[in-house]
Amino acid sequence: MTTRFDDSLPILADLVADELGANVLESGVVLRDTSGRLAFFSASHLNDATIRRLSNRLSKALGVYARPDRIIAGSEDFGVADMLTDNSILRVDTGKFHVRLLDRRLVGADWLRAPAAFAPPPPRFVFASLKGGVGRTTALSVAAADIASQGRRVLAIDLDMEAPGLGAMLLDAGTLPEFGLIDALVEGNLSPLDDEFLTDIVGPSGLSDRRGRIDVIPAFGQRSMAHPGDVLAKISRAYAEHVRSDGTLATILDQVRALVDRFSDPARYDAIFVDTRAGLHETTASAILGLGAEVFLFALDEPQTFCGYSALLAHLARFVDPNQPTPEWLDRLTMVQGKAPIDPEKRDAFSEKCRTLFAKAGLEPHLARVSTTVPLPADPFANVPWKDDDAFDEDLSLDESREIRDPIAILDDERYRLFEPTRQHDLLSKGVYRSSFGLFLDRINEVFLPESKDPN
Repeated sequence: MTTRFDDSLPILADLVADELGANVLESGVVLRDTSGRLAFFSASHLNDATIRRLSNRLSKALGVYARPDRIIAGSEDFGVADMLTDNSILRVDTGKFHVRLLDRRLVGADWLRAPAAFAPPPPRFVFASLKGGVGRTTALSVAAADIASQGRRVLAIDLDMEAPGLGAMLLDAGTLPEFGLIDALVEGNLSPLDDEFLTDIVGPSGLSDRRGRIDVIPAFGQRSMAHPGDVLAKISRAYAEHVRSDGTLATILDQVRALVDRFSDPARYDAIFVDTRAGLHETTASAILGLGAEVFLFALDEPQTFCGYSALLAHLARFVDPNQPTPEWLDRLTMVQGKAPIDPEKRDAFSEKCRTLFAKAGLEPHLARVSTTVPLPADPFANVPWKDDDAFDEDLSLDESREIRDPIAILDDERYRLFEPTRQHDLLSKGVYRSSFGLFLDRINEVFLPESKDPN
């Protein structure tokens, strides 16, 4: 029987445990190289006879997924000590055992980075989704306008260089800056970005009123719009790793985080919004894992949603050790049901599917079963009582201090389906947009309350 990628790791785990014992398996490290071939490095001494016998068994069982050289090594072998303590090791459940996996990748390596600690002020919000058309960028635009209406200052960053939209929604020809995010990544690979250049990637949005401010870093600036034939050439270089002055490599996660850090001055901004590329691209990893942000995972109630998010959540579960306190970053994940129906039973059904999704991913100890009753809009979108005084906990999770928040519903409103905020200012009236976005905006505004959490 031919061994395939999904079979290879469980086969190796079973054979190593059979030969050496479960304790040796789980204390060692499995190396998966860039082509997917496997090898095992033990934290214990192995004699030559054991190495020869197990190497033969693994080679026969794994087939093409057996590493051709040094498929198994003992603790005293060259390089093993460094592998055993590598900080990118993941904890993987093979079905029978938990193994420590060192996964070498040509692409997608940023997904191996553990979620960053909660960032200091100003608060950061990531707007992510696995597919387009879920209302992600529209929600960001409305939220930015709402925060600005309170006299606060927002920086909105478009990380979607292959389907940019934020710049077109929040800026016009007169406010589009000379450069964009794509230029910051390309130029930053060659030389440090100075303050003058950083000023030239930010444009002021006309959506803000006189009380607050909305600044935007679009994906493309005026230079890219004037030279569209060069955009694909820029994209191919924007994703490239950057060699630092000390010789170390900075991936796109490092570069995006460094750029956001440069603008994260509480004296300048009260909040930073980041709009990601749809899907599971490397730039999505930089936002979800690398920024220490509140992460909104937008979705529709359809099969594609739960298929895609099952892959994302199962991967994130590999950063959770059930023997350790629940990591605080789990508290920063919130599912958002875009274009949600008015029928509360249908919204509750979506919430239940999300709970099941997290449970199947191995995150069920961190779930909180909370009432998700959402008041119905009135005639048809006005005077909505957004606070539900009757909400109560149905089932407290095992760790009450950290819990996955229940999904937030953004009610479907046809007026926002082809939303052009620079032309439809009437839809940015608080009395209009809160009928659909009220609960979502309340969630964002929680961070500005005096009792909100302090990362320090």
